[in-house]
Amino acid sequence: MEKLLREKSEIIGHHQNFLLLLQRMKTLDESLLRKPIGERKWSIIEIVGHFYPWDEFVLQHRIPYILAGKSLPKAPSAEDVNIHSSFIARTETIGKTFEKCIRIREDLLNQLDQIPEEQWLIKLQIEDSTLTLYEYLKGLMEHDIHHINELKFTLKHGG
Repeated sequence: MEKLLREKSEIIGHHQNFLLLLQRMKTLDESLLRKPIGERKWSIIEIVGHFYPWDEFVLQHRIPYILAGKSLPKAPSAEDVNIHSSFIARTETIGKTFEKCIRIREDLLNQLDQIPEEQWLIKLQIEDSTLTLYEYLKGLMEHDIHHINELKFTLKHGG
């Protein structure tokens, strides 16, 4: 049980820290947020904006199915989701992108926090992989961390 508590608190802590980062970043200058982080790369706001549809997918098409013991629906095309989210982040206001991303991540955090520790051991079948809810969420966390590191590097080096 102690391991389960540690695993759950690792994921919860990650989402809390992620929210703090978003809160700090939303005060940055718009020109910095809209500047690509490298050649043929997204801008900071596009990176931030792409979290929203994936958090929404996890909230609507993963967690309820997992908790109900139902088979998981097929994930949408990552390329299609990312192209669409990039377009939205480029065209809506910075404030709206941050507001949406913060709200959905708060919703996700609240949902995860309410899942009893023993349910973090539920085995999931996603395509050819079998993994626990914790392992699935840890994979999502690692994806977040990849982008967080990109953002921090870009901000540290002046965009």
